[in-house]
Amino acid sequence: MVKPRKGKSVEALIDLEESREAEYIESSVSFARTVPDIEEIMMGRSLIFRKYESGMVKLTNFTPSEVVNIYRMCLPRIIKENTKRGKKPSLTFLDHVFCYLYALKSGQTMASLSVNIGESESTLHSAIRRIRPIVTESLNSNTFIDRPAPNPLSIGLICDCSTFQVYRPSGFYDESKKMFDVKNSIYGIKVLFFVNINVWGKVKCVFLSNPNVGSSHDFLILKNLGINNEIKEYLVKTKEDREREDMDKYEDMDIEGKFGRDYDSFCVLGDSAYICSQEIQNKIGYRILAVPKYKSKDEDVANRGKYLASRRVHVEQFFGRLVGAWNTFRHVYRFEHKHFQMDIENAVNLTNILTDYNGLGDEDSFEYKNWLETRYGMVDERKKNKLISNKKWRNRKKKRLLETQK
Repeated sequence: MVKPRKGKSVEALIDLEESREAEYIESSVSFARTVPDIEEIMMGRSLIFRKYESGMVKLTNFTPSEVVNIYRMCLPRIIKENTKRGKKPSLTFLDHVFCYLYALKSGQTMASLSVNIGESESTLHSAIRRIRPIVTESLNSNTFIDRPAPNPLSIGLICDCSTFQVYRPSGFYDESKKMFDVKNSIYGIKVLFFVNINVWGKVKCVFLSNPNVGSSHDFLILKNLGINNEIKEYLVKTKEDREREDMDKYEDMDIEGKFGRDYDSFCVLGDSAYICSQEIQNKIGYRILAVPKYKSKDEDVANRGKYLASRRVHVEQFFGRLVGAWNTFRHVYRFEHKHFQMDIENAVNLTNILTDYNGLGDEDSFEYKNWLETRYGMVDERKKNKLISNKKWRNRKKKRLLETQK
């Protein structure tokens, strides 16, 4: 029973309570209190988005309409995650998406992002933390994997590993040294990528391994995956794949060995690090073709190796587009290591979207080579500085010994 209050009758108080209850039910159904609508752009609520709308491509790799499309993909998940009552975020969720894309694109620290965007570090940190898993689940659920294009050796996937530099983990050296990649001389996280050339001629990354420590060998990561049912099912040839293979003729291809149409499934192509026995391939569950480590004198075998090497270039082009588009992975990864898996998945899915707009080419290969040359150049410079410092230390030590002998 509602108690009467001074200045209002019982009927008026009951009507007030009923109107409040109706308003709450309506807001909980339509999520008007917590969930933004696309009309916020017109209403001017997404101030950050409107502020940088003219330079959106330079800041996020996407046009304003494409950023809005990514926001629409995330909208069902946003509605699901924001049904609880509480304080409304200071930024709209469209601004959340923009800030996260800007953070991936720029690779800056949170302090630099705060200065450039004009919001506090805590606000940006909360926005990125809130939108990151939403983007991950939304992009993964909206990703459609196309079938591989027919080719003479039935190569379905091209695999390769890449190491991304991270800060040295805190703690004991015995634990942190596992993150050290001797080849690149950096502390890093290594990820195995599976790239395909689909029937539309687009190169996309369709599978991704979990992050591994930088000291892991490339083939060991593939072997530890074991029998991956998703990859195994994807490589099995369908009726449509058979029909496309029958339509293609390979008389002009001078390749030694059986043609791919003789097998019931596609294979995985890797570099010389993935050379393995048939027994290991049976344990993994699919065939593995590897580029020969040395050039053969036999012309047929050499032509086959040359063809395999030309097909493997596409995974390097994807790496070039990935690090060229998202500076977060081109330089040192600045977020916490626990967020790496979600960030790399988001970057890969967003790169797949970019390849739909503009396919991969030779400029992406040059981008990848420049990235490696810069990394190796930094390694050579560190070794050179270390030799100089060791030489100075020996000279000082020799000088001190001479002074003590006098």
